[in-house]
Amino acid sequence: MTIKEEFNTWLAGYTEKMTRWVPYYQDLLQALRQNLPAGFQPANILDIGCGNGNATTQVMTAFPNAHYVLLDGSNEMLDACRQRFEDKKDIQYVETYFQDADFPDNSFDLITAAFALHHLDSAEKAAVFKKMYRWLRPGGVITSSDLYGTKRDPAYPQEILATWKAFAVEHGTPQDEWDTLMEHHTEYDKPDTYTDQLQWLHEAGFAEARIAWHVDQWGNIQGIK
Repeated sequence: MTIKEEFNTWLAGYTEKMTRWVPYYQDLLQALRQNLPAGFQPANILDIGCGNGNATTQVMTAFPNAHYVLLDGSNEMLDACRQRFEDKKDIQYVETYFQDADFPDNSFDLITAAFALHHLDSAEKAAVFKKMYRWLRPGGVITSSDLYGTKRDPAYPQEILATWKAFAVEHGTPQDEWDTLMEHHTEYDKPDTYTDQLQWLHEAGFAEARIAWHVDQWGNIQGIK
Protein backbone atom coordinates (compact mmCIF):
# COMPACT_ATOMS: atom_id res chain seq x y z
CA MET A 1 0.00 0.00 0.00
CA THR A 2 1.34 3.45 -0.90
CA ILE A 3 1.24 6.28 1.60
CA LYS A 4 -1.50 7.93 -0.48
CA GLU A 5 -3.63 4.77 -0.31
CA GLU A 6 -3.02 4.51 3.43
CA PHE A 7 -4.19 8.06 4.07
CA ASN A 8 -7.27 7.39 1.95
CA THR A 9 -8.20 4.65 4.42
CA TRP A 10 -7.78 7.11 7.31
CA LEU A 11 -10.18 9.70 5.90
CA ALA A 12 -13.29 8.47 7.74
CA GLY A 13 -13.15 9.98 11.22
CA TYR A 14 -9.75 11.51 10.50
CA THR A 15 -9.99 14.41 12.96
CA GLU A 16 -11.23 12.22 15.80
CA LYS A 17 -8.42 9.73 15.13
CA MET A 18 -5.73 12.39 15.04
CA THR A 19 -7.00 13.91 18.29
CA ARG A 20 -6.68 10.50 19.97
CA TRP A 21 -3.42 9.55 18.28
CA VAL A 22 -1.35 12.73 18.37
CA PRO A 23 -0.42 14.46 21.63
CA TYR A 24 -1.30 18.17 21.66
CA TYR A 25 -2.93 17.86 18.22
CA GLN A 26 -5.17 20.92 18.51
CA ASP A 27 -2.39 22.97 20.11
CA LEU A 28 -0.07 22.07 17.25
CA LEU A 29 -2.66 23.13 14.69
CA GLN A 30 -3.17 26.44 16.47
CA ALA A 31 0.60 26.94 16.63
CA LEU A 32 0.65 27.22 12.83
CA ARG A 33 -0.97 30.67 13.08
CA GLN A 34 0.55 31.81 16.36
CA ASN A 35 3.83 33.58 17.15
CA LEU A 36 4.17 34.88 13.60
CA PRO A 37 6.02 38.16 13.03
CA ALA A 38 4.18 41.23 14.34
CA GLY A 39 1.86 42.70 11.73
CA PHE A 40 2.29 39.71 9.40
CA GLN A 41 -0.62 39.59 6.93
CA PRO A 42 -0.01 36.97 4.23
CA ALA A 43 -1.93 37.34 0.98
CA ASN A 44 -0.93 33.98 -0.55
CA ILE A 45 -0.70 30.83 1.55
CA LEU A 46 0.43 27.30 0.63
CA ASP A 47 -0.63 24.37 2.84
CA ILE A 48 1.45 21.29 2.04
CA GLY A 49 0.09 17.90 3.00
CA CYS A 50 -3.23 19.61 3.72
CA GLY A 51 -5.11 16.39 4.57
CA ASN A 52 -8.78 17.04 5.29
CA GLY A 53 -8.21 20.76 5.88
CA ASN A 54 -7.80 20.90 9.65
CA ALA A 55 -4.63 22.99 9.42
CA THR A 56 -6.08 25.20 6.71
CA THR A 57 -9.13 25.91 8.86
CA GLN A 58 -6.91 27.08 11.72
CA VAL A 59 -4.93 29.39 9.47
CA MET A 60 -8.11 30.75 7.86
CA THR A 61 -9.31 31.96 11.25
CA ALA A 62 -6.36 34.35 11.28
CA PHE A 63 -6.18 35.12 7.55
CA PRO A 64 -9.67 34.70 6.07
CA ASN A 65 -9.06 36.87 3.02
CA ALA A 66 -5.88 35.23 1.77
CA HIS A 67 -5.58 33.14 -1.39
CA TYR A 68 -4.90 29.49 -0.52
CA VAL A 69 -3.18 26.68 -2.40
CA LEU A 70 -3.90 23.27 -0.84
CA LEU A 71 -1.52 20.50 -1.81
CA ASP A 72 -1.81 16.81 -0.99
CA GLY A 73 -0.92 13.48 -2.56
CA SER A 74 -4.39 12.07 -1.85
CA ASN A 75 -7.22 13.19 -4.11
CA GLU A 76 -9.72 11.86 -1.56
CA MET A 77 -8.27 14.22 1.06
CA LEU A 78 -8.45 17.06 -1.47
CA ASP A 79 -12.08 16.14 -2.21
CA ALA A 80 -12.79 16.40 1.53
CA CYS A 81 -11.27 19.90 1.44
CA ARG A 82 -13.32 20.84 -1.62
CA GLN A 83 -16.48 19.93 0.27
CA ARG A 84 -15.32 21.60 3.47
CA PHE A 85 -14.40 24.86 1.75
CA GLU A 86 -17.04 24.85 -0.98
CA ASP A 87 -18.17 28.35 0.00
CA LYS A 88 -14.65 29.80 -0.29
CA LYS A 89 -13.75 30.56 -3.90
CA ASP A 90 -10.15 31.73 -3.53
CA ILE A 91 -8.62 28.24 -3.20
CA GLN A 92 -6.52 26.22 -5.64
CA TYR A 93 -6.10 22.46 -5.23
CA VAL A 94 -2.95 20.60 -6.29
CA GLU A 95 -2.67 16.80 -6.21
CA THR A 96 0.98 15.81 -5.84
CA TYR A 97 3.51 14.79 -3.22
CA PHE A 98 5.03 17.99 -1.90
CA GLN A 99 8.60 16.83 -2.53
CA ASP A 100 7.64 16.63 -6.22
CA ALA A 101 5.88 20.00 -6.30
CA ASP A 102 7.27 23.22 -7.71
CA PHE A 103 6.02 26.78 -7.92
CA PRO A 104 7.45 30.01 -9.32
CA ASP A 105 9.85 31.93 -7.10
CA ASN A 106 8.23 34.47 -4.74
CA SER A 107 4.77 32.88 -4.99
CA PHE A 108 3.78 32.77 -1.31
CA ASP A 109 3.90 34.76 1.89
CA LEU A 110 3.24 31.79 4.19
CA ILE A 111 3.80 28.04 3.85
CA THR A 112 2.17 25.76 6.44
CA ALA A 113 2.93 22.11 7.11
CA ALA A 114 1.08 20.06 9.72
CA PHE A 115 2.44 16.56 10.38
CA ALA A 116 3.74 16.46 6.80
CA LEU A 117 7.52 16.85 6.75
CA HIS A 118 8.15 13.76 8.87
CA HIS A 119 7.35 11.68 5.78
CA LEU A 120 10.59 12.91 4.18
CA ASP A 121 14.05 11.61 4.97
CA SER A 122 16.74 14.04 6.10
CA ALA A 123 18.08 14.85 2.63
CA GLU A 124 14.56 15.35 1.27
CA LYS A 125 13.69 17.75 4.11
CA ALA A 126 16.80 19.82 3.44
CA ALA A 127 15.97 19.93 -0.28
CA VAL A 128 12.33 20.89 0.33
CA PHE A 129 13.41 23.72 2.63
CA LYS A 130 15.52 25.11 -0.21
CA LYS A 131 12.52 24.96 -2.56
CA MET A 132 10.29 26.62 0.02
CA TYR A 133 12.82 29.41 0.42
CA ARG A 134 12.54 30.10 -3.32
CA TRP A 135 8.74 29.96 -3.23
CA LEU A 136 8.49 32.50 -0.42
CA ARG A 137 8.60 36.22 -0.92
CA PRO A 138 11.02 38.30 1.19
CA GLY A 139 9.65 38.36 4.74
CA GLY A 140 7.74 35.14 4.10
CA VAL A 141 7.41 32.41 6.71
CA ILE A 142 7.33 28.62 6.82
CA THR A 143 5.56 27.22 9.88
CA SER A 144 5.67 23.46 10.55
CA SER A 145 4.02 21.53 13.39
CA ASP A 146 5.28 17.99 13.81
CA LEU A 147 7.12 15.37 15.84
CA TYR A 148 10.78 16.27 16.37
CA GLY A 149 13.19 13.50 17.24
CA THR A 150 15.12 10.78 15.48
CA LYS A 151 14.78 7.03 15.39
CA ARG A 152 18.58 6.91 15.42
CA ASP A 153 18.51 7.98 19.08
CA PRO A 154 18.74 4.91 21.37
CA ALA A 155 16.37 6.67 23.78
CA TYR A 156 13.68 7.10 21.09
CA PRO A 157 11.56 4.07 22.13
CA GLN A 158 11.34 5.21 25.75
CA GLU A 159 11.39 8.99 25.43
CA ILE A 160 8.98 9.24 22.50
CA LEU A 161 7.18 5.99 21.72
CA ALA A 162 6.38 5.01 25.32
CA THR A 163 4.94 8.41 26.23
CA TRP A 164 3.16 8.60 22.88
CA LYS A 165 1.48 5.24 23.47
CA ALA A 166 0.49 6.25 26.99
CA PHE A 167 -1.27 9.32 25.57
CA ALA A 168 -3.03 7.34 22.82
CA VAL A 169 -4.26 4.63 25.20
CA GLU A 170 -5.43 7.20 27.75
CA HIS A 171 -7.47 8.89 25.01
CA GLY A 172 -9.21 5.71 23.91
CA THR A 173 -6.97 4.15 21.27
CA PRO A 174 -7.31 0.33 21.33
CA GLN A 175 -4.25 -1.90 20.99
CA ASP A 176 -5.02 -3.05 17.46
CA GLU A 177 -5.35 0.56 16.29
CA TRP A 178 -2.08 1.50 18.03
CA ASP A 179 -0.39 -1.44 16.31
CA THR A 180 -1.63 -0.19 12.93
CA LEU A 181 -0.42 3.33 13.72
CA MET A 182 3.02 2.00 14.65
CA GLU A 183 3.18 -0.03 11.43
CA HIS A 184 2.62 3.25 9.59
CA HIS A 185 5.21 5.00 11.78
CA THR A 186 7.77 2.29 11.08
CA GLU A 187 7.14 2.26 7.34
CA TYR A 188 6.59 5.92 6.48
CA ASP A 189 7.68 8.26 9.27
CA LYS A 190 11.21 9.69 9.28
CA PRO A 191 11.28 12.41 11.94
CA ASP A 192 14.31 14.58 12.56
CA THR A 193 15.32 16.72 15.52
CA TYR A 194 14.68 20.39 16.11
CA THR A 195 18.42 21.02 15.86
CA ASP A 196 18.79 19.38 12.47
CA GLN A 197 15.73 21.01 10.93
CA LEU A 198 16.64 24.48 12.16
CA GLN A 199 20.11 24.00 10.71
CA TRP A 200 18.62 22.99 7.33
CA LEU A 201 16.41 26.07 7.37
CA HIS A 202 19.47 28.26 7.94
CA GLU A 203 21.38 26.43 5.23
CA ALA A 204 18.46 26.99 2.83
CA GLY A 205 18.89 30.73 3.37
CA PHE A 206 16.32 31.60 6.04
CA ALA A 207 17.40 34.62 8.07
CA GLU A 208 15.72 33.29 11.20
CA ALA A 209 14.84 29.74 12.24
CA ARG A 210 13.31 29.06 15.62
CA ILE A 211 11.15 26.84 17.79
CA ALA A 212 7.93 28.82 18.13
CA TRP A 213 6.03 26.40 20.42
CA HIS A 214 6.73 22.96 21.84
CA VAL A 215 6.04 20.41 24.51
CA ASP A 216 8.95 17.98 24.54
CA GLN A 217 9.31 16.50 21.03
CA TRP A 218 5.97 17.79 19.74
CA GLY A 219 6.33 21.31 18.48
CA ASN A 220 6.22 24.04 15.87
CA ILE A 221 9.21 25.52 14.08
CA GLN A 222 9.30 28.60 11.89
CA GLY A 223 11.67 29.88 9.25
CA ILE A 224 11.55 33.54 8.25
CA LYS A 225 12.99 34.64 4.90
